[in-house]
Amino acid sequence: MPLRTRQRECPDADLQGMKVIYFLSNLWSWIQENATVFSGLTSVGMLVIWGVYLQLLLHNFRMQRRPQIIINHGYGRGIDSRCIVSNMSQSAVFVDSIIVKLETSDGQYVTDVTDTVDKQGEGGNEVDAKELRQVTRQGPLGSGEYMNAGTFRTLLQKVASEHGISVDESCRPTGEAGFSNVEIRLIMIFGAETSPIGASRRFNMKYDDDKKLSLVPETIGTQQLGKRRQRLKVRRWQRDLRMPLNSAGGNER
Repeated sequence: MPLRTRQRECPDADLQGMKVIYFLSNLWSWIQENATVFSGLTSVGMLVIWGVYLQLLLHNFRMQRRPQIIINHGYGRGIDSRCIVSNMSQSAVFVDSIIVKLETSDGQYVTDVTDTVDKQGEGGNEVDAKELRQVTRQGPLGSGEYMNAGTFRTLLQKVASEHGISVDESCRPTGEAGFSNVEIRLIMIFGAETSPIGASRRFNMKYDDDKKLSLVPETIGTQQLGKRRQRLKVRRWQRDLRMPLNSAGGNER
């Protein structure tokens, strides 16, 4: 009985083997007949792979060349919170000017707050290089570094003093004018570029029932001004520094 069973299975096995050989033979013939199509598909596939690879390289290159500056408040949200400037770019930036624009019910006022000394201290005794950060906010900012630009109280008081606005201890105007928002502007040089770039962020000023001031960012992120059209706006900021506004801004944007 086992011998007969084995003899019965051998023809079936041979038949299955012949079917496999016949299928592979037809498959090979079909591949040879359509070799041109397969060659074209292979070329298209390689082209797609190289296209994706080059796109990734281009994206990485653009990320390295794109400035990313963050302006935020730290250590609270009140008037004594710090204005923090962080450089999240791949390259260093040189902070040329820090400008504060204060909007009130009577108009808008722009002041350069780059230097932290008053007019009597400017041009005085020579300052040691280690102490430069104590008298000016100008200077290089490496990748991943941040800078404390001072408290918002200090910045607002300088704007108010520059334009003859009287404020109380909580930085509320003593006159009829009311503060609405404050905008921090930066003029910088990015990497080896010669044309200045900019960054800005606006904070709305809210007073609670206890007359305490809180600063609420108007946008989630910082506006980056690095494109060609945006750099024209930065140049207007530079012109405004040479011709400061004394009252309502007119063409100020």
